[in-house]
Amino acid sequence: MSGALTQRPASVTPDIGPHGSVPPLQHPPLCTLADVHALEQVPIEQRITRWDFAQNLLDGCRHAPQRAALHATDNGDLDGQVITWSFAELEQQALRIANLLRAQGVGAQDAVALVSPTVPAMFAALIGGLLACRPFPINWMLDTNALASLIGLTKARVVIALGPTPGFSIHENVTAALARLEQPPRLFTLHDPFAPAHPGDLLTAAAAHPGDRLAFDRPTAKRFDVACYVHSGGTTGHPKVVKILHGGMVYRQWAANTCMAFSPDDVVLSDTPLFHIGGLLVRGLVSTADGHTTVIPSMHGARDKRYIANYWRYVERFGVTQISGVPTTLSVLAKNPPTTEDISSLRPYFATGSTAMAPAVQTRIGEITGARALQSYGLTENTSHVSVDPRDGEIRRGYSGLRVAYMKVRVVRLAADGSVERECAPGEDGMVLVGGPGVAGGYLDPAQDKGSFLPDGFFVTGDLGSIDADGYIKITGRQKDLIIRGGHNIEPRLIEDALLQSPWVAQAAAVGRPDAHAGELPVAYVELHPGAQVTADELLRYAAERIPERPAVPKEIIFLDKLPLTAVGKPVKHLLQVDAAKRVFREALSALPASWDLEVVNTGGSGMRTTLTLRGEARGAREQADAILSAFPVPYVIQLEDQPAG
Repeated sequence: MSGALTQRPASVTPDIGPHGSVPPLQHPPLCTLADVHALEQVPIEQRITRWDFAQNLLDGCRHAPQRAALHATDNGDLDGQVITWSFAELEQQALRIANLLRAQGVGAQDAVALVSPTVPAMFAALIGGLLACRPFPINWMLDTNALASLIGLTKARVVIALGPTPGFSIHENVTAALARLEQPPRLFTLHDPFAPAHPGDLLTAAAAHPGDRLAFDRPTAKRFDVACYVHSGGTTGHPKVVKILHGGMVYRQWAANTCMAFSPDDVVLSDTPLFHIGGLLVRGLVSTADGHTTVIPSMHGARDKRYIANYWRYVERFGVTQISGVPTTLSVLAKNPPTTEDISSLRPYFATGSTAMAPAVQTRIGEITGARALQSYGLTENTSHVSVDPRDGEIRRGYSGLRVAYMKVRVVRLAADGSVERECAPGEDGMVLVGGPGVAGGYLDPAQDKGSFLPDGFFVTGDLGSIDADGYIKITGRQKDLIIRGGHNIEPRLIEDALLQSPWVAQAAAVGRPDAHAGELPVAYVELHPGAQVTADELLRYAAERIPERPAVPKEIIFLDKLPLTAVGKPVKHLLQVDAAKRVFREALSALPASWDLEVVNTGGSGMRTTLTLRGEARGAREQADAILSAFPVPYVIQLEDQPAG
């Protein structure tokens, strides 16, 4: 019925909502797997009786309408202007945007793409989108080709993107991407909140529509209704579009509250991009649904050096209660502790994830803040967290905690055809499968579901790991990232953890380089802390003393000024694998009696293909090149200049 959402909906469950009847201190202790089992004695359907995440967001806005929902500072400038939206203003803008989208002909099952860094209007656009359609936040750092592909794949009816802004090429890339589509969608713009609006401004257009009610009928969403789209992280070079369900988002809110014992008075930092599932939910919309105040320090997020330099001042200024940061950010903060700042507002624990945290960083952050850094394990296809360290229990270094209540986690050996061969014993490594209420509704392209979403409801994560006798989950690496040296499987984390223990290394990523004898050999790419002085040989000796497997000691350490990272700090390993292969092939081919060009491309996962183009007089060179390249386990093509590959 039109305007039904002007009435505040009933709470989702008495032990979840932003203003639920259970105060934070009454959350039962969460120490061991027995506590997880105790939670599961109550069926989840009794804990969560409404599965519409958009309504939860309105619930959060209506709990304390005049409270600050969002604070924004100008790209890390803590001493400058602060823009604040109350929850009442956020709800009004979200309702206007929802009404605008429907007036543009956008239907409930249509996609609306959002390509923008985090600004206050992004929160309103996401909430309005969840009310009206299926919002699709896209990595704003993607190039024109990738943007055109993702927008076209989802058949987005509207695109909302940052307008022309210094320091960003979003507008140029988006307009070029839309020009490639046969039927380009309508484009609305967002803007730097500290700068004037652009033509086509979303909030300006939305102001002509009601902000106190929905002007269209919207039935309450059901558990398995698609809420939005999120694309995978892109570390393989081939992002997939995941169908995120309303049920998964509501469950994630419940799980976050349960695992972290959130308080209605929490203040959080939103410095992780909203196109990433963790930034979208755990550090984004879940906070809004819970009625927390969110601080947006910079459009560049944790990549903004001025913001990171002011990090502890942000905690003091806004009374931040939860540290925010992936392990790469926390590594920087561990080496730059607070001096005179009052950080007493911080709660005694916080969750981090995305990549493994070096134990030394975890310990140092605890010493600095008095807060326990709870390692987590999650993925887009599970709507974020699978497991989290128990907030009141033992933290086991190198593990990712216990499974979240109602989640199902299995470690299995898979047969060659992808079927489950057997369950692994406690402590035995295998493929990690996850099931339960967080699992997404599959990929937008059903062909991609095969081998990933199993008929029994489990998702094949592609991660290798184990579960010990106490239920602690250990993720040892990605199957596609394994370095296979003469049949010996090497986990990159063994190398990376050893390097990250050093005082010199800020980032480390281990990959396999092709080898004519062993198939692959491990090499490590390293980014040093500013001002650090260490040679490759010194660092290699340091790492070798800490790597438990001799075959895992890297054959080479390669220094880079900056490691290529995803927006949430994960090394983009396919780029490093390609670089390592190029280095090997260039050296092997250096004596060819001809001039040549070499191209190595990623074909998905860790797969590669090499194309060698011979130029000019190439007598005998083709045969020599064939003899050289055939020794490596990488498909290749040799062609003469101006001739097509064959």
